[in-house]
Amino acid sequence: MLQHYNDRLAELKKQQRQKSNWTASREQLKVSLANAKEDLGRLEAWLQEEQRDVDRLKKLSLGGLFYSLIGKKKEKLSEEEAELLQAKLQYDEASDTVSDLEKELADIEANLAPVRYVESDIEAAMREKEKHIYDAHPALASELKLWSDEEAETEADAKELREAVNAGRSVISSLDRASERLQSARNWGTADMLGGGLLTTMAKHGHIDDARSAIHSAQSSLRRFEKELKDVQRDVGITIDIGSMMTFADYFFDGFLMDWVVQGRIKDAAESVREKRALIRRIVAELETELGAKDRKLAELRRRQSSLIEQA
Repeated sequence: MLQHYNDRLAELKKQQRQKSNWTASREQLKVSLANAKEDLGRLEAWLQEEQRDVDRLKKLSLGGLFYSLIGKKKEKLSEEEAELLQAKLQYDEASDTVSDLEKELADIEANLAPVRYVESDIEAAMREKEKHIYDAHPALASELKLWSDEEAETEADAKELREAVNAGRSVISSLDRASERLQSARNWGTADMLGGGLLTTMAKHGHIDDARSAIHSAQSSLRRFEKELKDVQRDVGITIDIGSMMTFADYFFDGFLMDWVVQGRIKDAAESVREKRALIRRIVAELETELGAKDRKLAELRRRQSSLIEQA
């Protein structure tokens, strides 16, 4: 009977911690979403000021826009055309970011609904358990409470560490995909990419869109991983050097076309991906070590509680 109360309280305390983390994430996402919408509005306003067909540009992929501007001509893009391509790249990224953040916010709101009154549920469960122990097992009350509280705390720590490990592994997969796309970009050669021909083929076959999509996916994964790491550092109490996590995406989307295509910095970008992957792999290894320790502690706590109850 006591195990029933312990299990119930452990579950409620996990929900309480989840509620706290989701609430903090919701507020942070609201700020991020407002900023992302502001960026998107600024880019759309710029296109309108330039008297561009905004609706048509929204529907075109980046590769499709490249091809529509270049076609089969051999001359280089004009400065105005290059600026339009840069604006299109930034607009697509801003639009994708708004969509991602809106979905994340909706998911968090859905998660929060069932745990809205978890604090009241914990108070009720505690009163019920205390009454049962007082009535049936007064000698066990003090000792058992210590074990159950520590188990609940350790289990919550392990859950957050596991979520962070999974998020980190997702980042590594995203970076691997980005690395593959960048390697393909390097294989395009070192010819003048704005001179038509090879660039036209690139755009036609969607290589540019693939690279942008891969980098955006890596950015989204990094944002989720950073959130999980903050939860771990705040609640579990371990310190992990996460470095400049979000400067990664800024590097790629700042002057993408002019820096990468004109100046040939794809090699530098690929090296940046490799360095970021090594950093994430190190962090995940640290988290896995911490998780292993928590799992072992949890197993021992459960063994002790079971033994205490059986011997009562």
